[in-house]
Amino acid sequence: MKKIIFLDIDGVIATPECIEHGSWGLVPSKQKLLGEILKYTNANIVLSSSWRYNDLNKTKEYMDEKGFLYSDKIIGITIRAHMYINKDQKIHLSIPRGVEIKQWIDANIHSENGNNWNRKSLGSEYQYVILDDDTDMLYEQKDNFINTDSLKGLTLDDVGNAIRILNQNK
Repeated sequence: MKKIIFLDIDGVIATPECIEHGSWGLVPSKQKLLGEILKYTNANIVLSSSWRYNDLNKTKEYMDEKGFLYSDKIIGITIRAHMYINKDQKIHLSIPRGVEIKQWIDANIHSENGNNWNRKSLGSEYQYVILDDDTDMLYEQKDNFINTDSLKGLTLDDVGNAIRILNQNK
């Protein structure tokens, strides 16, 4: 079974506990908790965070520069979905993150073939969890969503729930 963590950074593994250059930084203890999920599920990561770039390789390089321990587990990034109402005035309509995640799932239903990921229909061999401090997910994602407290970030309870979700048999 293929397992994916849709990972937000701020409010999950970057919290006010660590401030770098006026912004939240990666908290080592939160990264270790993420590592526990990866260890017990053998999941990969799709970055759904504002920390992502439009290019996967640039995103991995950026995450390495920031001290992210699991860049090798990042296999994708979600789109930045927004629609401009008036491009001249840069007024745009935000699209919920759940829509960005659904678009990634719809476009990247995967089957692993060696180290390559190939398009395939979604089946019982695919499971995901969403780790995010925002709540703009879709109703259909509710059983796969773990809403972290943005000030505390990822907790041991969240880790247990994520492992349970990712390791459940459909």
